[in-house]
Amino acid sequence: MIKQISVKLLKAVLLISIAMVLPGVLAAQYSWPVTPLHQSQELTGTFCEYRDTSPAGHYHNGVDIPKADGSPVYAVANGVIERIVGEGSNAYVRVGRFAYVHIRPNPGLREGDYVVAEQTVLGTILSGQGHVHFIDGYYNSEINPIRPGGGLTPYDDPWPPKITSVRFFQDNSELEFQNNRLSGKIDIVVKVEERNGPPHTYNSRLNNGTYFLSYRILSADGESVVYSPVHYFQFDRKPANSTVHNVFFKKYSSTSSHVYIVTNQIVRNDFWDAAQLSPGNYQVMVYTKDTRENADTVYVPVEIVEEDVTPPDAPVLKYVRQTLGGFQLAWYPNIEDDLAGYRLYYSYDNVNWRQLTSAKNIPADSVTMTFSASALSEIYFRLTALDNAPIQNESQPSAVYGIKMRDADAANYLLIVDGFDRTSASGGESHAFGFTYGRSTAEAAFPFDMCSNEAVVDSFVNLASYWAVIWFTGDKGEADKTLSAEEQTLIGSFLNDDGRLFISGANIAWNLDLDSDCYSTTEADNAFLNNVLKADFGGRLALPIAVSGSAGGIFDRIELSLTQDLLAMDSTDVIAVRSPAVSCFEYNSGQVAGLCCENAEGGRLIYFAFPFETIASDQLRTDVMFRALGYLLWINHVPHEDEANAESSLLPKQFQLEQNFPNPLTTSTLIRFHVPESSKIRLKIYNVLGQLVRDFEPRQSLPGIHEWRWNGEDQRGQLLPNGIYFYVLESGNTSFARKLLLIKP
Repeated sequence: MIKQISVKLLKAVLLISIAMVLPGVLAAQYSWPVTPLHQSQELTGTFCEYRDTSPAGHYHNGVDIPKADGSPVYAVANGVIERIVGEGSNAYVRVGRFAYVHIRPNPGLREGDYVVAEQTVLGTILSGQGHVHFIDGYYNSEINPIRPGGGLTPYDDPWPPKITSVRFFQDNSELEFQNNRLSGKIDIVVKVEERNGPPHTYNSRLNNGTYFLSYRILSADGESVVYSPVHYFQFDRKPANSTVHNVFFKKYSSTSSHVYIVTNQIVRNDFWDAAQLSPGNYQVMVYTKDTRENADTVYVPVEIVEEDVTPPDAPVLKYVRQTLGGFQLAWYPNIEDDLAGYRLYYSYDNVNWRQLTSAKNIPADSVTMTFSASALSEIYFRLTALDNAPIQNESQPSAVYGIKMRDADAANYLLIVDGFDRTSASGGESHAFGFTYGRSTAEAAFPFDMCSNEAVVDSFVNLASYWAVIWFTGDKGEADKTLSAEEQTLIGSFLNDDGRLFISGANIAWNLDLDSDCYSTTEADNAFLNNVLKADFGGRLALPIAVSGSAGGIFDRIELSLTQDLLAMDSTDVIAVRSPAVSCFEYNSGQVAGLCCENAEGGRLIYFAFPFETIASDQLRTDVMFRALGYLLWINHVPHEDEANAESSLLPKQFQLEQNFPNPLTTSTLIRFHVPESSKIRLKIYNVLGQLVRDFEPRQSLPGIHEWRWNGEDQRGQLLPNGIYFYVLESGNTSFARKLLLIKP
């Protein structure tokens, strides 16, 4: 049973505890070190208040007595000078146990001299200091110079301290309880301003540290004490500086702001355990006094509730997309009853994340945020949900979605669709695969929006609004269904309407083919795989795997290795190609890893049977994305004359120089050309004056489709100025020329 005592009795006990005068040296009295010597002075710093003038912080070991620069400083007691330090702003004179700091020592004094109280001038206040720092006691044994019944006399202080805030934090943390609803182990954090002068005086005299501080827990009506700690803060002697952050809350304390953790003990961490009381309403009483028994007491109503440590589910983003004059982020609402709101974070590199808004700015009923800003450089976002628990629980973050906005004149505008919903592995809703795709797309100089597959199915995002769609499914499959019936219908319609699609995933064919051992496959799934994705399931391969671009294809001479670092998976699909598709990637076993296809309606498809995000090299991911988007958006295929022989149909029938992509060149551009027979090829770049600015080394090229990449530099590696340039392809006596635009940001 909790023992209850009356509040009146409690206050009487507190008064007695402070009025007690410690014996011996604490009872000694002495005059002031500045004139008038026998008149009370104001203070600008009190004993044991917080100082942030050292890296770790420390207690103030004396009192600061304001006086004009150059004012004389007198000895307060007879004694022998033990030490004189005359250099620096902390110059001082020590006489016995007393030290006088920030003074210019009297040049007529020497160590060992005897001085007389109230007569010997020890020195004068240094220029720019405006006060003497007076210390009673030796180093690490200092005592309070304005202690009750002793010290500087007389000291008149009619101004009471003021408790300006009481806040509640989880024990030994910076996690603050919300709305004074408390649970578990609690730190009571109190800011006190000790007033050592009248209200109209300088702030430095109104924001000092206190002498005594304690707390009690009262019943809801305030009539009885239900919990009383056995310890309190009372500063007659200076504790070791190593304990300073047991007393002061480091985050909010400074030389002019003294914020105490009243539930702690000076020598160790402590707390108030609210679990020892029944849930319900109470009052927290905080009580402070100065050395002259001026006091302040505050009563804070609180509610003790059951501890809640269960966070909300991670939010599910809908999209980040460009809007008129800016861009918009949208998400599906969380459904928790105790949802308080959301926090939004942003990053440019998926490493350094910063909070953009708090739950106060995104309340629980919010589902969108619109920004009137440009994102011409890629930027990424993730969202968390917070509940209204006493210590707010924050969910795991959403998946990472990003955007790179297009210029007003940009024609090529892409959509990246996150089709990975597998919550049991690989990061689940908190995955960052969107960053991997976004970074590669941005490096290829293409703007993009990003959305979830749910947003496409729910008609929040229309595939037909984009020139090309990049759709990833990771290692999703079986119960999670790589592509739902609705998604299959939308993808099929998009491709049949001249759409351009790049899709990748480890289990797509396995999940859709009736010949696999996937239990969820239907006839419609199998038809979609065959007729839309132009593939059949051909088995499984274990990772890690080497992948090579098919000879003469769009990824010719690209060699890849796959990694499990980003996506934890043990195997991936092998596929068989259905006409008119052709192989574009092959595993080291020679089996097909990817295909590309142009259908009769003008739609173009690239399908990787392995996840694009498992490509081990950042640079190779960019190279693959660069070529993939070039195929989807820019390259005019040579028509197939012999569909029975897909390989021979890839060989060009005549020389052809394609338009570079992207154009304009901002970071780099790809110049692709078709060679019908083995030839020596040379590429030259000219400016508008006809001057040769770059001459590439001649190549002996076999029949096929080849490319040069140019980053806008001249022969010496210097970046050329923005403007119009001409690139010329030479083969024997034949030459071809096209125009490009260089615009470096």
